[in-house]
Amino acid sequence: LIYAGTPDFAVPPLRRLMEAAGGGNGDGGIDLVAVLTAPDRPVGRSGTPRRSAVKELADVAGLPVLEPETIDRSFIRQVASMQPDLLVAVAYGKIFRPCFLEVFPRGGVNLHPSLLPKWRGPSPIPAAILAGDATTGVTIQLLAEQMDAGDVLPQHEITLDGTETTASL
Repeated sequence: LIYAGTPDFAVPPLRRLMEAAGGGNGDGGIDLVAVLTAPDRPVGRSGTPRRSAVKELADVAGLPVLEPETIDRSFIRQVASMQPDLLVAVAYGKIFRPCFLEVFPRGGVNLHPSLLPKWRGPSPIPAAILAGDATTGVTIQLLAEQMDAGDVLPQHEITLDGTETTASL
């Protein structure tokens, strides 16, 4: 499989997959062939490029890291040459076009931090807090052409007590 993610939120699921893969080498029945993440971006006033949280973990684990500016035909061919079966996405930040998803015979799944269909899009955690929701959760869904529109698979509900922050939740 190929794992696609970028921010801190995407690190724990990657760690779990690495554990299931025997540290990333396939010994656990999962062959984690690469990590797809956003390229290093300038941060702060200095404009110093910063690696994504997912890239930091992948580098430590010795996993190949893919950082395309765009998912173009050349990149799709590169990914296809790895012969991945499945794409696992967690807060990657881009919508995958059908021509990219076709590379994965088993398709793709996405972990989304809300109880879909509520709070679709890139900021579901702050949205749930600002709305004063009594519950929220996470959803695993099939990847689709539109953001957060795929079939819903398992969901896990979390009760909120009103003291949560985006970071703590």
